[in-house]
Amino acid sequence: MQLSGDFKVMDVKGTDYRGIVRLEMSSESGVSLALEYPRNAVDVDIKQGDNVKVSISNEKDPNYASNWDVYMSGVVYYVGGNNVKISIGGLLMDVNNFKNDVKVGEKVYIGLKVLR
Repeated sequence: MQLSGDFKVMDVKGTDYRGIVRLEMSSESGVSLALEYPRNAVDVDIKQGDNVKVSISNEKDPNYASNWDVYMSGVVYYVGGNNVKISIGGLLMDVNNFKNDVKVGEKVYIGLKVLR
């Protein structure tokens, strides 16, 4: 799976889990993301209205520590229609309106960089 682009944070919602928020983001390409995000654990505050560069790739970035504010790995567990669901160590990410190749079981690396 390959996805890279700039996304605007449309909403930040609380969840039933302390320290976990749900980020809802959209891009001009029509792809939208919903990510359960461990805000307190990673100490990177992403707020509504922020612009975030997002990368989802099968290849691990060898310079992830300098290239990304947050870097996680996960596994694709659902593909249907144009929707993809990724499990990230128990957190969930939904990718909606995704029209490229992706298969269940793929390992992916997810990078987030807040654009300031």
